[in-house]
Amino acid sequence: MLPLRPLVLSFCLSLCAALPGLAHPHIFVDAGLRLIRDAEGRVTAVEVTWRYDELYSLLLAEDYGLDPDYDLQLTEAEIAATLGFDLNWSAGFEGGLVLRQGGAPLEIGAPEPVSLAMLETGQLQTTHRRRVLGAEPGAALEAQVYDPEFYIAFEMILEMEVAGAPGCAAELIRADLDAAYAVLERALDDIGGAVAAEDNFPAVGAYFADRVVFSCTG
Repeated sequence: MLPLRPLVLSFCLSLCAALPGLAHPHIFVDAGLRLIRDAEGRVTAVEVTWRYDELYSLLLAEDYGLDPDYDLQLTEAEIAATLGFDLNWSAGFEGGLVLRQGGAPLEIGAPEPVSLAMLETGQLQTTHRRRVLGAEPGAALEAQVYDPEFYIAFEMILEMEVAGAPGCAAELIRADLDAAYAVLERALDDIGGAVAAEDNFPAVGAYFADRVVFSCTG
């Protein structure tokens, strides 16, 4: 799970208490991926972009003291002091990114912050970079971004690309939401239908996750 500072955590807990039927997810994030390849066509790194929803962006900006003049522009000092704030992940959350090739998961390295910006909508957008190990050149690669606990709802609707490779394509395959909600309903039945705390919410995030398949002709 992404780190929550006291102000944001307090708000989220109060929201959950007021709206028990909407307890999950709490945060909505649009995601984008940029794959980086070596000269042999092997994926060696991935840049991951997260664009936070307007409400969570507002809470983060207040909590970190960003954009106090409300001009929707972050200063160099604000960026330097805040860059990487969302990479201190809680136990059990490893960044939400899964890469597979030939059905087998690829090893992904630790995140390194790349950029932080505030958009005209007031949304905060961050990018981080991670090494990719064990990829084979030329083979299609499948990517998913999701939180297993479904505390965060990721949607893979930002740009998906392979850097410097116009011959590559990215196909978005949407999650089957009817099937996902059926799994959630069965899981809730298994625990008696009561979710009293975050730690007993079923780990159903994978069922709600989109997939993107990257394929290259050269």
